[in-house]
Amino acid sequence: MKLKSVVYSLSVAGAAGMLFGATALPAYAASHRQSTRPLESSRSNQPFKHVYVIMMENQGTPNIIGNSQLPYINKLAKQYGYENNYFGVTHESLANYVAFFSGNNWGTHSDNPTQTFNHTNLVDQLASHHITWKGYMQSMPYPGFKGYWYPDNEPKGTAPSKTPPNALYALKHNPFTLMTDIANHPSREKNVVPFTQLQTDLNHNRVPNFSFITPNVINDMHGQPPGPGSTVTYNDPAKLYQAGDNFVKRTVKEIMSSRSWKTSKSIIFVTWDEANYPYPPSSTTSKQLKQFTAPGPDAPIVPAGTVDGYKWPGGAYGGGKVPMIMIDNAFPHHFTLNTWANHYSLLRTIEQNWHLGFIGYASDSRQVKTLPVPGEPQLRHRRSDN
Repeated sequence: MKLKSVVYSLSVAGAAGMLFGATALPAYAASHRQSTRPLESSRSNQPFKHVYVIMMENQGTPNIIGNSQLPYINKLAKQYGYENNYFGVTHESLANYVAFFSGNNWGTHSDNPTQTFNHTNLVDQLASHHITWKGYMQSMPYPGFKGYWYPDNEPKGTAPSKTPPNALYALKHNPFTLMTDIANHPSREKNVVPFTQLQTDLNHNRVPNFSFITPNVINDMHGQPPGPGSTVTYNDPAKLYQAGDNFVKRTVKEIMSSRSWKTSKSIIFVTWDEANYPYPPSSTTSKQLKQFTAPGPDAPIVPAGTVDGYKWPGGAYGGGKVPMIMIDNAFPHHFTLNTWANHYSLLRTIEQNWHLGFIGYASDSRQVKTLPVPGEPQLRHRRSDN
């Protein structure tokens, strides 16, 4: 029996019938299939050895899913796992990276890259459990770079919050260097490297357990501001779609053709930081504002007033609905999740994979659930969440 599509959510997590197909599988999945029954084989205490997160930018679900300008991304969503109810935590971008990385946006809704955060984070958890990690930052000039932008053609003395029109790398999209206990520690900051290192690590079979991949501001679909030196601005969605689709295609194919992917239990998460319907909120209709701020679990409640320079009527200031694609080599088939989820859920899923404990809002088991991918390992024992 060949199974091409599976509907899988928390409400049917115990359902039977998830059979591996007769199509060619990665060596890991093929050998794993032969050991036990399919569902128990995939949902076991064996963790994913390698977890990859590719964080794209500023596109809501309606912009991506079904968009003919994004053939590869839509192919992934149809061929592998898709979470149908996934949201950004809040706005703007920086707050989402910080929220994913530390379980809280710590009250910020600003993209100002001068902000730093001294909080327990995912790297602290990984390091304490001897789990290897790296941040792969496209267009970063060298490991541990602490500049706000690169390149930067703005005159000296320009406010750091002003994006240079020629910038490709943005610190605000680098959650590692926003954390003081990484940026201020040479032994850690050397693990925040240019994206080109990923190909080298894959080729030499030394990719870390956890890899966070940030494309540059063109390839992540964000775009540059108009001005001298800009290549693709945020006013040119067609070119941004093409660039983003090509980046995901190249990167996913590189990972999936690697020895580590073929020989060890691995998963790739492809998602977007926040929705954009459009931006800023002050220029949107009431319907667009609701889409723009649609909340996931534990979205920040922001009182009426001004948020990042714009009027806000008050309420849950969520990040809007965004795509979440999951490529699980323990179950290389299509499945659909319908778990109410956001970046806190992704953090909790990674924490549960390696039994790291839970930080920030990822510890709120009443609202924040893991993404129940078929290969997700279960908790080894009951844990108190608070």
